[in-house]
Amino acid sequence: MSSKADDFDVRYRDAGATGGIEHGPAASSHDVTGYGRTIDYDLGYDANGWDTNGFRSPEADQLDSHASVAVTHEARTTAVTAPRTAGPRVIGTHARAAGAHAAGARTAGAHTAEIHPAGVQETTQSWEPEPFDRDDLASPEAPGTWRHGAAPVGPRGPGGPRGPGRPGGLRGPGGPRRPAGPGGLRKSGRRSPTQTKVKGSWWRHWTLRKALGVLLACVGAIVVLGAIVVAVAYEETPVPTDAMAATSFSQSVVKSSDGTLIGRFGTTNRQMLTYNQIPQTVIDTVLAAEDRNFFNEGGISPTGIVRAAYEDAKGSDGSLQGGSTITQEFVRQYYSGIGTQQTFGRKIKEIFVSMKVAKEKSKQWILENYLNTIYLGDGAYGIGAAAETYYGEPVAKLTVAQAAVIAAIIQQPSTYPLAQYRPELEQRWHYVLTGMVLMGKLTPQQAAVMKFPAPTDHVAQTVGRNVWDPYVLDMVYNELVDVYHFSQSQIYNGGYQITTTIDDAKMKALYQSVQQNELQMVQGGVSLPNYAQVGAVLENPANGAIEALYPGPGYPGSVYVDHDGSKHKMTVAECKKLDCEVNMAVYNREQVGSSFKPYVLSTAVSQGMNVQTSTLDGFDPLWIPPDSLPKSTYSTSAEPANGVNLGYYKVPNDSTAENGPFTPQLAMAESINTAYTDLWHHVGGAAVAKMAALFGVDTNAACITASCGTGKDKISAMQDEAGVALGQASLTVGEQATMLATIDDGGVYHEAHVISSITRANSLPTPIRIRSYPVFDQGDPTLNAEEATQVQYAMSEDTASYGTAPTAGLSNGQEIIAKTGTTNTAQSAFFIGAIPTQALAVGIFTDKSAQSLPADLGGLSQGGYGGTWPASIWHTYGEKEFVPLGIQQFPTPVFTGGTWNEVPPGLRQVAHKKVKKKPAHPTGTPSAPPNPYPFPTYSCDPSVVTCGAPGGNQMSVNATAVGGAVGGIFTGLPATCLWVRRRTRKRGPKRG
Repeated sequence: MSSKADDFDVRYRDAGATGGIEHGPAASSHDVTGYGRTIDYDLGYDANGWDTNGFRSPEADQLDSHASVAVTHEARTTAVTAPRTAGPRVIGTHARAAGAHAAGARTAGAHTAEIHPAGVQETTQSWEPEPFDRDDLASPEAPGTWRHGAAPVGPRGPGGPRGPGRPGGLRGPGGPRRPAGPGGLRKSGRRSPTQTKVKGSWWRHWTLRKALGVLLACVGAIVVLGAIVVAVAYEETPVPTDAMAATSFSQSVVKSSDGTLIGRFGTTNRQMLTYNQIPQTVIDTVLAAEDRNFFNEGGISPTGIVRAAYEDAKGSDGSLQGGSTITQEFVRQYYSGIGTQQTFGRKIKEIFVSMKVAKEKSKQWILENYLNTIYLGDGAYGIGAAAETYYGEPVAKLTVAQAAVIAAIIQQPSTYPLAQYRPELEQRWHYVLTGMVLMGKLTPQQAAVMKFPAPTDHVAQTVGRNVWDPYVLDMVYNELVDVYHFSQSQIYNGGYQITTTIDDAKMKALYQSVQQNELQMVQGGVSLPNYAQVGAVLENPANGAIEALYPGPGYPGSVYVDHDGSKHKMTVAECKKLDCEVNMAVYNREQVGSSFKPYVLSTAVSQGMNVQTSTLDGFDPLWIPPDSLPKSTYSTSAEPANGVNLGYYKVPNDSTAENGPFTPQLAMAESINTAYTDLWHHVGGAAVAKMAALFGVDTNAACITASCGTGKDKISAMQDEAGVALGQASLTVGEQATMLATIDDGGVYHEAHVISSITRANSLPTPIRIRSYPVFDQGDPTLNAEEATQVQYAMSEDTASYGTAPTAGLSNGQEIIAKTGTTNTAQSAFFIGAIPTQALAVGIFTDKSAQSLPADLGGLSQGGYGGTWPASIWHTYGEKEFVPLGIQQFPTPVFTGGTWNEVPPGLRQVAHKKVKKKPAHPTGTPSAPPNPYPFPTYSCDPSVVTCGAPGGNQMSVNATAVGGAVGGIFTGLPATCLWVRRRTRKRGPKRG
């Protein structure tokens, strides 16, 4: 099919200034001379700007507006009237004046014949142009042309013959042309600046060279475009800032101070190791299995992909090879947003991120995180957990053969550990060894002699093997939450390594001491009932570290020694009966009896009382004024008028023989109730509560400063009740141990704790938070320590023969500061005692408020008291653990402050002495050796005279009877003390 440009085979012959149509053998069918210029139909417009459809280019209109095509009227007239030369006759009237083509004047059908050189006349063809408006074509500036709105030019004159032409046809002005090609019009050597081509003709004439050029151009364009797309995509693909949460999930491991496992938090078995903690042999086995060129490649390995494809096609060892590098595997499982879907887009993203990670991170960093996060089957994540799981060894102790097995598991972690896939695992193991030989890490001889070490099932325990481990694990959890404010997610998935203060040897000794005494109770005829519990806490006074404790007999499934001395496996039913999951040492709250009196004494010393020179009112009984009355209000032995309504409390001693003035030390050793309740009134209930809080007591939970319980069990705050001095508040064994440790360490409080360090791989250690401060004097450390020595002095005689715990003393003569405590009806019994470097508190208590400890527990007449079995447990442990330490000295007391005399003035007058005959053989309680710390000199000395209490009966006080009392073991409080409040209990959270 030909276009209009092909059909428009018209040659213009005109007498214009630039010449006419050129004839000759070199002329091309598409290269025709026109009016003043050559017409080239390949680009659609002729030399004068006309196309085959009769439209004109804008450029031609611009040229016509200047003199490029301007022809004067005289020139047109000359062209018309000029006589033609002799030659072939021209048919038709196609001859036009110059510029006629620009004006569009052409006679329809008057297509002139073209004259060929041979003189043959070519037949004419009819061609009818499309109609157009001459006014639109007339140049507004060219002379002799029509313009819109101007008068038309007159008719042209008749045409005449042309002038003589050059041989070979008409030729316009210009230089010589190239030789013409065969069979056509002559073609100029090059296209003039005004030549243009008709659109689209190039595509209609294809050659092989054209096709090849187009193909290569397309391929090149695609390559360039692809490179641009890849470059842009690479730059636009960021390395994810967050690792997938699961990759950092790992159990937090808790260990004792000597490294023994106590337990784990969480379900993800993973150990986060640093690069330096991973043996080189383990690294070599992993590289031999997964990426032998790891240290010499970038994030991806094209050669590795080709190698893997070749090996898989060859199938020489039956093991499929992977084309991904370790970096790619790491990126897949470590960073969020990468994923494992088998899609082209995800794979491209993986490649880009791998390349960037390889550029930004060191090989050691990549390998460390890869070995910590990769799944290795059987619930083990990372090389460290796998070593424990399959061989029960830390990664540092793995052999090369064992490490090669773990490296082999990487390829198929879900199946290789299973017994039925053992042949495949062993085959892969040989592949790893072969790789190590090729890498130069093993000799062929070493690989040949290795035996396959079959992996075993060593799934990590959640809780350690010791009976006390569940209790300690629970304490660690609560400390992480309460002190360090860890969330459960942090604890279970954070991968922390937590070292505790627990000393396994001391724990074992303490458990043995409790079990040994329980067995002795059985042997004495009265065993510890099931509703009774034992709790004990050993604390380091220097830093508050809990080094050992007896929290309970054990959780279900543990082997424990029953109260009858025999071993049992704790069942769920037995545990429920014994409340075995309640930590009796630190979470169970009990009334502590007279072991609370050191708080009262400490308050008095901090307010300026001199322990050596002061006197306490120990008359029996005493009516203690309410805390609302002034401190100067003295207690009285007789009930004041309207005393009950005014809020007075009647307090008796354990024996009527305990009656009169006492030194603070002797009142502490013999546990004189009236002396310390009267002293409580002097210092004030609020001050005592504040001192207890400084010692670490949770006074709200103890019902001292806040109400406790609900409904009928609600207990009002007892801060203003004198019974606080006698231990009616509910404290824990641990709080008592901390109070004693604070006095022991020169009056400096250290918060009790079980965590000594919290570390995490690739992170700084968590700072340990232990509150410490002086208790007695916050502004003067020296005075604080001196006041603490006075309290130590006052508590140093409890184990004397006239004290309440004479059997607790140590065989080497080690000085002890101590105090017993027993509640009314013996529902709880305490003994707290310390040497300079250790403080141990022991308590025995009932689980039900209606029950009491047997009065003859263990066959002793006062077996339910603090001076018997609690003191015996302390003594048993002390003989094992304290005596081997040698004798340690307490600091020499420094007595500061003023002399307080709490005895009412009326009792300080000397009465007439009455000579009394002493019986040759005293009856009642046995006599005791003389008090090494005699009473101060009073106007009324109870050791030699009878002192009368105003408004009451006169009572004889015998110093021998006071010092006796069966080594200080006292009878129960009378019924008048039944207002002493029953304990409350805080149970620690149970684990699901």
